[in-house]
Amino acid sequence: MEWQNNPNSDPKKDRFKSLQATAQCEIRKMQDRWWEKKAEEMQHFADTKNYKQFFSALKTVYGPLKSATAPLLSSDGDTLIKDKKGISNRWKEHFSQLFNLPSSVDQRALDQIPQNHIIEQLDIPPSLEEVQKAIKQMSAGKALGKDGILTEVYKALNGKALQAFHIVLTSIWEEEDMPSELRDASIVVLYKNKGTRTACDNYRGISLLSTAGKIFARVILNRLLSSVSEQNLPESQCGFRPDRSTIDMVFTVRQMQEKCLEQNLSLYIVFVDLTKAFDTVNRDALWVIFSKLGCPAKFVKLIQLFHVDMTGEVLSGGETSDCFNISNGMKQGCVLTPVLFNLYFNQVLRQAVMDLDLGVYIKYRLDGSLFNLRRLTAKTKTTERLILEALFADDCALMAH
Repeated sequence: MEWQNNPNSDPKKDRFKSLQATAQCEIRKMQDRWWEKKAEEMQHFADTKNYKQFFSALKTVYGPLKSATAPLLSSDGDTLIKDKKGISNRWKEHFSQLFNLPSSVDQRALDQIPQNHIIEQLDIPPSLEEVQKAIKQMSAGKALGKDGILTEVYKALNGKALQAFHIVLTSIWEEEDMPSELRDASIVVLYKNKGTRTACDNYRGISLLSTAGKIFARVILNRLLSSVSEQNLPESQCGFRPDRSTIDMVFTVRQMQEKCLEQNLSLYIVFVDLTKAFDTVNRDALWVIFSKLGCPAKFVKLIQLFHVDMTGEVLSGGETSDCFNISNGMKQGCVLTPVLFNLYFNQVLRQAVMDLDLGVYIKYRLDGSLFNLRRLTAKTKTTERLILEALFADDCALMAH
């Protein structure tokens, strides 16, 4: 201010420039410290797999993503639809076709699946403790379904309110009748980051479901995990299972490659990526498979309640499409879906390769001693195992010599 009041004073001008340089230097240091701190925070969130905080930090740095609605090609591919109402109708048309594709299953393949012992205790109505456990397992901060009720509301239930909610779920269980609000879905679309944004097939539909329905699904899921899933899924399936990841299957495939090279053996691997795997599951076959796996009729009916007579609507660009029926596939966004699909796909794969001479036999020993070349050629204390596939949900690698 002194130099501005007296611009002809050289000492004051020099003093001003010196202070200006000092201030700019301090500002740059503050900016550097902020970036370093933000980078450390983001690295910590990534290392601890706290992805919610990680992406929140990304938004702080880069700002929120642009929410502009991308134009879509019409079903015949000739017209580019740009208005919001037209885009909403196009999404309805796309998902209505996708979720109602006709499919058939060879009954002979279903008949070949062995019948497991029926697990009668699966039919018992859920206890209050089971409902409490399911509520505790629910993640907070998730997108709302059509009911608009936060997960935190259910987490706050106690006393008579919790007992009343338990009675509601028990009545659904006993009467085998579910309100449509608990199964119907509001579908949002996520771009797969591959292909053109104007093609509907390059998006994934995620179902936003009511919180009460998700809690009920969690109760059923807990029973499936304890009584059906782990007993029937192969070790090769690492998709959506605790303490497993793609790392396990990548390690397996790399080890197979290395060992076959060491032994001068051929190895053939075919990688299979199913198109619209979750969306095109044949539901009639799904019910038969779960009956074969030992689920009693009532328990299968409870799983059916989440799918039969289901409707959906698409949320896009602030528009909500008209409702449409969904007769095929599974809801991506429901906690039941990954386990249902894994068990379904396991039976499909078993039937597909049962008469084929596939796989690679490996020998190993687990006696706790150190490995050496002499032990590699040992004939005793070894176990032989057939490695046929490496799976992560619907991603599949089939191996053979």
